[in-house]
Amino acid sequence: MNDMKKLHVNSLMGMLFVLLALGGCMEERELRYTGPTVVEFKNHLFGRVAGYLPTGVYPNQSGTPMTTLSKYISVETRGKDSVLVQLIGPQLSSDSQIEFSIAENSTAVEGTHFEFESAGSRTVTLPANSSSTYIVYDLIPGSLETGETVTLRLNLIGNDQVGFSQNYSQFTTYLRQ
Repeated sequence: MNDMKKLHVNSLMGMLFVLLALGGCMEERELRYTGPTVVEFKNHLFGRVAGYLPTGVYPNQSGTPMTTLSKYISVETRGKDSVLVQLIGPQLSSDSQIEFSIAENSTAVEGTHFEFESAGSRTVTLPANSSSTYIVYDLIPGSLETGETVTLRLNLIGNDQVGFSQNYSQFTTYLRQ
């Protein structure tokens, strides 16, 4: 019986040695992003439990949930809202002006339903040595009828140094009364 125990222990030790030896031979993967430097939109409120959403932000509207690239807000109770612009790639050593536009299929009207914090501007500053910034806008209470919903669709353009992510370049905010 003692010889049998030794055999099992030796077998286990041999298998452990082989596993460790093979694991040590595996090539390490580079986990650093090596693609082009781009910016993208991201819903910084997506994934929060409904009870922890800020006032005036809703998890869904008419059964359609918010997503990574969309959210539902109230012009009556939200006051101020923002959309996260995130840098993908190495941080920049100086401030960078990131351009954006209002999409043609947007039904929300600037000056009627909302005002950008930097009125008239279609750029947002990505600070040096930073990975994100926000496009901030004020909502105009009383600008919608009961039950009315309009869409504010923003498109990222980028600049000469920083492009935009093809898959995350448009963000939709559904404004409701």
